[in-house]
Amino acid sequence: MRILILFCITAGLLLGQENQVNQSNQNSTTVKEVSKEKYVSPMRIKGLDPEFTRHMFIDPELASKVNRSDQFWINDYLRFGLYLRPRFETRYNLNFNRDDKAYVDRAMQTSSLYFIIDPSPYVQAKITFQDARVWGGDSPAPVVDIRAQFFANTPNQINGTTGGVTLNTTGIREAFFVLKNAGGSLKATIGRQILAFGDQRLIGGANWTINGLSFDGARLGYEIGRFRFNAFVTRPFWTQSGVNGVISANDTRANASAPKNGSDSTFYGTYNSFNFFDEVLMDIYSIGFQKKWLPNSTNTTGTIVNPSLDDPGATTRSRQSDILITTGFRLTNRTSDNNLSKGKAWDWTVESAWQTGPTGARTTEKFFGQRIPDPSGERLFTERQKYTGQMYVIQTGYTFFNKMRLGLQYTYASGDKNRTDASASTFQTLANPRLGVIPYFNQIAGLSENISTKNLSSYSAIGSFTSDNWGTFHFAVFENNKAVLQDAWYSVNGTARTSTENSDNSPFKTPNGLGRRIYREYDITWMYGLNDNVSLWIGGGYLRAGNAITQFRDSPIKFNSITSSFEWNTDFFAGRNKAAPDAYFGFFQFNVVF
Repeated sequence: MRILILFCITAGLLLGQENQVNQSNQNSTTVKEVSKEKYVSPMRIKGLDPEFTRHMFIDPELASKVNRSDQFWINDYLRFGLYLRPRFETRYNLNFNRDDKAYVDRAMQTSSLYFIIDPSPYVQAKITFQDARVWGGDSPAPVVDIRAQFFANTPNQINGTTGGVTLNTTGIREAFFVLKNAGGSLKATIGRQILAFGDQRLIGGANWTINGLSFDGARLGYEIGRFRFNAFVTRPFWTQSGVNGVISANDTRANASAPKNGSDSTFYGTYNSFNFFDEVLMDIYSIGFQKKWLPNSTNTTGTIVNPSLDDPGATTRSRQSDILITTGFRLTNRTSDNNLSKGKAWDWTVESAWQTGPTGARTTEKFFGQRIPDPSGERLFTERQKYTGQMYVIQTGYTFFNKMRLGLQYTYASGDKNRTDASASTFQTLANPRLGVIPYFNQIAGLSENISTKNLSSYSAIGSFTSDNWGTFHFAVFENNKAVLQDAWYSVNGTARTSTENSDNSPFKTPNGLGRRIYREYDITWMYGLNDNVSLWIGGGYLRAGNAITQFRDSPIKFNSITSSFEWNTDFFAGRNKAAPDAYFGFFQFNVVF
């Protein structure tokens, strides 16, 4: 049904465009003849549209110079470009474990070649070839990362005794065409593309990562006056592969390593903006991520091997939809492409989002914390589990003398006191990056990218200073706490990390106390333009673990969820896996753009 709707929309746009062209042919001097003889791409005169530069993450000064450069236009409507980003980084003890400090020292590189064609008032297109790798090898995106299904050009991990990955090759990060001027300001963008809205807290290109994110689908955009409307639909997973040997890497029927719970999924939504007299911009959005629920491994009889006690219907249900709906708004006075208008010094942003929809699982109803069995022993009293997560962001800053900005931010993403009941209250992140967008750099979760916007209560102070001769300096301090003590600390890939927690909120399962503080992070970054095509970034940071981590690692007693009893922590008495609260990271990279 969704494919039919998309086909009808596209066909209508094509017919509307054809009617416009037919009507224009009736004039003595037709638009078609003028476009053939004299058409010059507006981007050659005004600079590249942001929609055609989303695959790059570069500082504003470098972007301004390259986007307006006339050197790389082959003619009046065809442009090529090159983006290279060698990056060297070191990471130490970001898991805060004395015996496994996970020291990383590596060099990575993202390379892309792109072509933009804008031959007429009615159609545009872009294709971006990209290669992403670690020097000396290839770089996969782990399937445990919730963004893995959107990462561009990632090889598959091979599970088994020998491990390893399949080699990747240079792939296509973007390949889309735009039908424009089809019925006024209506535009349709169809193909492999990068979606980016607002501050990119929920949806963005994640260009800070080596691979970046891409979305396969279609987007409709309409602009009238101060109103902008966007609607999109993409397919991250599909269970049907193509003919003649064309196989989807995410086809769970053809690829055993593809995550089963991501099968046959759709990512869709609408994002709308209202500009009130260049003073306040209001964004209203609703984003859906729907995927089919598939059971765990089955035996030869087709039944579940280990059905969950909290999901008794799994033995008879073949699949059930997991539908996550995120609805919210964003208010800001950054009304000029997410920048302040001229003459303004104070900036502010407020954003809030709520989540609804069924998780695809069922849980048994409980009375005073106990499941209610029927006389036969079967647990039949069940209810559907539903998403109930929330997110709130308050951000403000003031710019002095057009050179120095000082800002504050508070971020709240809900947690879940009881992850076994019918309310899934932990806020679920989508395909977003967590770093932030320029020029409001590093304002989401810190440079370390070590935490997710889940069960998080984060305070931060951020400053930047731009000198006349020495580039721009960014400073930040983050105090990251749990929003709910009973929930976990979550990694940037969305998985739970080791910390004090109590998944079912039982008062008898917390031998070490529930810590609130996760860690504090201090960041500094220097951005310097070497010339009109190259910039250098150098940065790093220091992290200090809080009691949510140290109390767990250094506790002599732990709770065994299998036996439902307390036991001695043998690691503690053997001196293993104790807390090492100090961690650091550093990086430097070149951004080369033509």
